[in-house]
Amino acid sequence: MSHQPIILILTDGRPGHETQSIGIAKLLNHEQSYAVQFLKIQQPSKLIKQLFKKTYSWLPKSWMLKHFLLAEQIQQLCTESKIEFIVSAGGDTLLPNALVKSVMQSQNHKVKNIIATSLRGMPESAYDLVFTIDAAKKDVPPYIYYPVAPNKLISFQLNQDVQDARQALNIASNVQCWTILIGADTAEVKIGGVKHWVDMLQKLSANHPDDQIIVSTSRRTPPAFEHSLKILQQHSNIRLILVGEGNQTPIQDLIYAADYVVCSPDSTSMVSESLMAEKKLLVPLFADSDLSDQFVDYYEKIKEFVCLKDASQIDDAALMNIQAFAHKDELAKLFQHATLKVE
Repeated sequence: MSHQPIILILTDGRPGHETQSIGIAKLLNHEQSYAVQFLKIQQPSKLIKQLFKKTYSWLPKSWMLKHFLLAEQIQQLCTESKIEFIVSAGGDTLLPNALVKSVMQSQNHKVKNIIATSLRGMPESAYDLVFTIDAAKKDVPPYIYYPVAPNKLISFQLNQDVQDARQALNIASNVQCWTILIGADTAEVKIGGVKHWVDMLQKLSANHPDDQIIVSTSRRTPPAFEHSLKILQQHSNIRLILVGEGNQTPIQDLIYAADYVVCSPDSTSMVSESLMAEKKLLVPLFADSDLSDQFVDYYEKIKEFVCLKDASQIDDAALMNIQAFAHKDELAKLFQHATLKVE
């Protein structure tokens, strides 16, 4: 039985939220001094959650928590003295995160809670630390600001993770690898037509014949788009990973193995995971690409770390100027400093 203190991750089951929680846990646990445990929460109705937020200050916390956790789970939390941090991400974890801390404190357990989401009506005082990418909250307690959200691809053993990923994908250590991550059009982003992507990748293949190019789609990529990519199979240095056809190669292997990541602009999670893995990141735009104002603002905030560029202007000189950044080091300092300040 482990005697290590515990980081408890509350999860709503959504991968995008869970990856942020894992990233925060990795930052807190970079010296491997904690055990990390997960606890899945239940979801009451939207009406109940709205009511609880409005009446949070006076309704009994233990009674509210029963709407998110089973009675035996709550009992176990109340008797668990080794939990030092409660961590979660996403709006559906706002209430249970605050409630678990409150109930544990009522049992005289010293515990700190951290959440990564906007507070949406919850009081700041319910949390010890709130991670945000909102620059207006920089240096404003209890917020921790950084322009890129932490996620599970943060690694304090990056060289080993790269080696393991390349071994899993059968890529030699002396071969330069490009990972191309293609999502799909959304209401806010048009990623560009498949012909543009094929033309760009054929040019990349011709210009870098000795490199390995892995092209991966996502669960959202339309079947017709995937089908049109198959023309790339005629190039010996291009490997297709078509998720829609059942290929389940872990995206973390694809990212860790890469020297360069080329990512469609629609997925902030793919972008942030590539950045946290300390990769050189290129986001190409084509004549028929389009970004909403919100996405334009997002890329403006992280322009120091991402090369968002017209595909027609991408050449070797432009690629040479793309830098990789060790975001984990800065984030680890921010979290260490912030947690020390919390009594």
